[in-house]
Amino acid sequence: MIAIAFTGSANAQSQAGRAGFGFSAGGAKYFGEFSDNSWWLGGDIFFRYNALDWLSFQAQFSYANPRYRIDVDNALGKYTDYFGLRSDGSPKVPGDRYPNGTLISDDGEERRNNTRIFSYEVLAAINLLPGEKFNPFIFGGIGLMSYQVRPGLSGGAGLGRDPINGEVKVGVLPGQAAGLYKTDGLNGGVVFPVGLGFELYLTDDLVFNGRGTFRFTTTQYLDDYNPGSMKAYDPTTNQYSNVTLPEPAGVSKGGNDAFFTVGLGFTYYVFGNADYDGDGITNSQERQLGTDENNPDTDGDGLPDGYEYMGSRKVPTGFTREQIDALPETNIRTNPLKQDTDEDGLNDREEFLVHKTNPASADTDGDGLKDNEEIARKTNPNNPDTDGDGLTDGDEANTYKTDPLAADTDQDGLADGDEVKKYNTSPTNADTDKDGLKDGDEVNTYKTNPAKDDSDNDGLTDGDEVLRYKTDPNNPDTDADGLNDGDEVKTYKSNPLKTDTDGDGLTDGDEVNKYKTNPVADDSDIDGLKDGDEVNTYQTDPANKDTDGDGLTDGDEVNTYRTNPKNVDSDNDALKDGDEVNTYKTNPAMADTDGDTLTDGDEVNRTKTNPLDPDTDRDGFKDAVDKCPLIAGVAPDGCPPKPKPNTVTNFPGVLFIVNTDNFDMTAPGTMESLNKIKALVDQCDGITVEIEGHASSEGQATRNQELSEMRAAAVKNWLINQGVKAEKIVRTVGYGSTRPFIPEPKKGKKDVIEAARKQNRRIAVRVIDTCK
Repeated sequence: MIAIAFTGSANAQSQAGRAGFGFSAGGAKYFGEFSDNSWWLGGDIFFRYNALDWLSFQAQFSYANPRYRIDVDNALGKYTDYFGLRSDGSPKVPGDRYPNGTLISDDGEERRNNTRIFSYEVLAAINLLPGEKFNPFIFGGIGLMSYQVRPGLSGGAGLGRDPINGEVKVGVLPGQAAGLYKTDGLNGGVVFPVGLGFELYLTDDLVFNGRGTFRFTTTQYLDDYNPGSMKAYDPTTNQYSNVTLPEPAGVSKGGNDAFFTVGLGFTYYVFGNADYDGDGITNSQERQLGTDENNPDTDGDGLPDGYEYMGSRKVPTGFTREQIDALPETNIRTNPLKQDTDEDGLNDREEFLVHKTNPASADTDGDGLKDNEEIARKTNPNNPDTDGDGLTDGDEANTYKTDPLAADTDQDGLADGDEVKKYNTSPTNADTDKDGLKDGDEVNTYKTNPAKDDSDNDGLTDGDEVLRYKTDPNNPDTDADGLNDGDEVKTYKSNPLKTDTDGDGLTDGDEVNKYKTNPVADDSDIDGLKDGDEVNTYQTDPANKDTDGDGLTDGDEVNTYRTNPKNVDSDNDALKDGDEVNTYKTNPAMADTDGDTLTDGDEVNRTKTNPLDPDTDRDGFKDAVDKCPLIAGVAPDGCPPKPKPNTVTNFPGVLFIVNTDNFDMTAPGTMESLNKIKALVDQCDGITVEIEGHASSEGQATRNQELSEMRAAAVKNWLINQGVKAEKIVRTVGYGSTRPFIPEPKKGKKDVIEAARKQNRRIAVRVIDTCK
């Protein structure tokens, strides 16, 4: 029943290394010629040692006192050589006496013969269920024993009295009396105990035990008798002789006797600590820790409690040696009550064996990611920087949002760590500064700043410099022309790769900063000279087409007139070069264009002669020697004779702006005619004149009258402004169209009519008083 009750237990009990003392008590039964169903006391005390969970050794001292009836199975009639016969030859019965006079006891319990047996034995037991509270075992062993066979009545007391002294004699059985066996020392010889037993663990140390032991002996006389060995009794001497009686009829020669004991008891283990589950932690420690003393893996994480708590290498119940050997030898200790000691989402055993991580640390490599997160992300939980980019996996995942499995998340050619720690760029943006260049290309190829879109601060992004303009992104002035690349591209539209974009001989920077010229136009002032030539050859202002302000472009002066563009009067004739060309048509490079020995300036400004004509008045006297160069004269000095009073000289060349009294100085004859009028009035002292104004018939007569008066007055005013004395001009008068110089056709071609009208539109000078 006990075995049935406990065979289902899964608790390890019989453990190697434990030892204890115990006892058992029960009954004993003998097996021999007088075997019957009689039992009497038996028991043992022992020392038990568990060498292995399944193998125990036991040293014990055993005591057995089996009883047996001598009348069993007609023994008195069968073994006549032992009991003898009655005088009538019939078998003896209880109450008779053995041949030596000892009483043959009846079958009363206290009157049965008994054998007192002492044995000293060593056993080896095989524990059949060492991992259970109820542990049956089989055993066998060897020992030495001594025995004493005694007749009934507690040794035969009261069987008779000594005839000499009257003392009660102790009965001696025939075999002992005949000296068939020794009665002292270990007379029983070797004994071989075998049997079945069990242990039932009540506590860690206290065990209820039971055992049934059958002992094979090497003696035939546990019952004092063996057929065929009995000696004959000599009544004359009252002793057994040395004559051996034959076996009784129908009785075979006997063999060795045996006996059986059965008992129950207790064992108390005093050596070694109980560890039911064999995990290396004693039961008492497990109770303190709160682990299951019957389960080697309390938390079910695949690691024995002993290994988790103290690094035990024992092989617990349910584990194999290979499983334990596979566990790393480490000082790391985990919690046997938690499958996931560090609460990182990974089973402790998986951490040790699969991931090689520290199950006592949620973040084995200290990178800021729990081990289970690393497994999920496929990063290495034992390497804080899986991709070797200089950033911990945790920083990549949590702070920078980079890929901890890719050293260069944005594939820009820079490791994520370098981007964060060295270059201050974004590891998730291949072009941090959005300049059109990858960060890696900026660092490794172009040596630019990947965190700054314009490394050289020239106004162009690094990408535009490299990809579009082919300029140096680290040099604000790639062509070293004095302008930064951005200004060249955006402001001046010049070529940042070319020092002199327009090829005019001046660097772009000089053009902009020094000369204020256009760096993309080789002739900024459009004067016909390249800017560089103006600066380097002619020293003119390339931003001013007329450097000397003489009315001629520098290019015309150099290329056309061969004048000095830096000198307003190249020939020093007192006329600006431009005036000579544009107004007087003289040669600005020749002081005396007409070769009359008067400089062009003298002729224009002083003598009012024609610098293009050496004899302005065509009187045969050159202007230089003609004292009246504007009025045709005669010898000796070129002056005319004294004019006669009322002499009228017409000057149709004095032109006015239409419908006004303003001179039309754009007409080449106006100034020339005015100068001639002045020469006429100023030719001598005493002369006085009248200024007349005349008009053509075109237009209204009244307006023509007004205009002729106004224009006559305008001439007078001009003469006075030119230094003519006012008293020389007696009066001014306007005749309108009343005094035409020539008749005007009424019909005809327009040009013929206009030619007549031009003759009639005139200023006339009438001499009032002649020279003195």
